[in-house]
Amino acid sequence: MEAVAKLNNYPTSPRKMRLLADLIRGMEVEKALGILQFNPKHPAVPMYKLLKSAINNWEQKNTDEKVEDAGLVVKTIMVDGGRVIKRMRPAPQGRGYRVRKRSNHVTIVVDSMNSNSIPGIKKQKAKVEVAPVEEQAPVAKKETAKKPAAKKAAPKKETVKKEATAKKAKPSAEKAEKGSKDKNTNK
Repeated sequence: MEAVAKLNNYPTSPRKMRLLADLIRGMEVEKALGILQFNPKHPAVPMYKLLKSAINNWEQKNTDEKVEDAGLVVKTIMVDGGRVIKRMRPAPQGRGYRVRKRSNHVTIVVDSMNSNSIPGIKKQKAKVEVAPVEEQAPVAKKETAKKPAAKKAAPKKETVKKEATAKKAKPSAEKAEKGSKDKNTNK
């Protein structure tokens, strides 16, 4: 038999509360309490108290069963938007910005794992199958892809520069010789 607990108008945004709700949805109650107890987010405290309340509500309905033996599970958890308080914040040049202070409603439904009424939650098997060592296939070594060889640096252009300077030097030398010949002929 399932038990319900509700938290109305808690003053934090629904989006922040849904992050926690997604963590514990479909989880065993003991694990969910452990996660919420050590979660650093600020809505974790009221969510923890709400889950404890749902567990106590389940105990009130099922006085003949123990919580440890029942295998309680968070069957459903819903986070809906609550009332929005609207405020104004001063802004530059005489304007005002809207501030929307959101709140949320949280509903948790807890049910025992023994009942067959929980859809989508499968019972965990305690038996783990392990193949004998002889039957296991040998593990193939992963081939590491070889990196392509680095490109060789282009040959230095010193020889090209030397040749170019030699060619430039020759015409100037030729001009100097012609100039000296012209000077000699004028005399």
